[in-house]
Amino acid sequence: MTDSAQGTHGSPPVAPVDGHASLRLITFNTAVGNPRIKTHQPDFLELSFYREIIEGRPEAPLLAAQEVGPQQAKALKRAAAEGRFCLIHIQRPGQGNALLIPDRFRVLAARSRYYLASQLKALAKALWRAAIKRERFNHRQFLELRMWSEVRLRDRSAERAFTIFNTHLSGDPHLRLAQATALFQRVHRARRLGPVVLAGDLNVRAAEVGKPRHAGPDEAVRALFAPLRDMAAAAVDARRSNIDYLLATGFSPVSSRLYTDDALQLPGLPSAELISDHHAKEAVVRFE
Repeated sequence: MTDSAQGTHGSPPVAPVDGHASLRLITFNTAVGNPRIKTHQPDFLELSFYREIIEGRPEAPLLAAQEVGPQQAKALKRAAAEGRFCLIHIQRPGQGNALLIPDRFRVLAARSRYYLASQLKALAKALWRAAIKRERFNHRQFLELRMWSEVRLRDRSAERAFTIFNTHLSGDPHLRLAQATALFQRVHRARRLGPVVLAGDLNVRAAEVGKPRHAGPDEAVRALFAPLRDMAAAAVDARRSNIDYLLATGFSPVSSRLYTDDALQLPGLPSAELISDHHAKEAVVRFE
């Protein structure tokens, strides 16, 4: 068993899954919320791993996407209508999250919700800190609705069931911790049913060996992970913060990679650095 950042600089994609007991997972923030990113949202569907899913290829990955713009969402819904994959989508004004589920997986149950109670609790505390302690109040983050999706799947090939979550947590550290606490309560309840995957942009920097740990809310969020493990721990690039995760329990990591540099290309956008402010992250995992 290995966990390596293979394919990080334009090499071919990870080899097809190793038998029916393995599967590919990808998380990708498509950055519609960043005005500096000019990628035409429907063009994301031309990326290699999107095409695998849309065309119904047998080795197609499960894709958890965040910051999916309205135009990309419309294009995905049109593509899903052809019947080769299932789309689980939730949105707020301007953007949303999407799970692209290849036909290999049967959807047993699905729900998508906003972080409402946790947001209100964090908001009350933030207003108190602003009034009493004169702390800065991050209006933008507290006015943004963040979302999660929980989907129970059955792998038709392996005849195994598992649960996958997709989310994008807040950039505000206190709000992020409140959201993560609510999310991991659901994650740990889902563990009672079997293997679990949590994919998404958690806005939490990974602890790095030899470097000071990020204290406070970041460390508090990471403390919620166990017993989920990072299935793509080696897939890092020093040029960008490592805030995107593929966490799981009930699976073992086989390999991992980032899509960087020329590993992702679109017409007029020959490099992944121009397509999004996040790298797509992939892990191949095997049922334990």
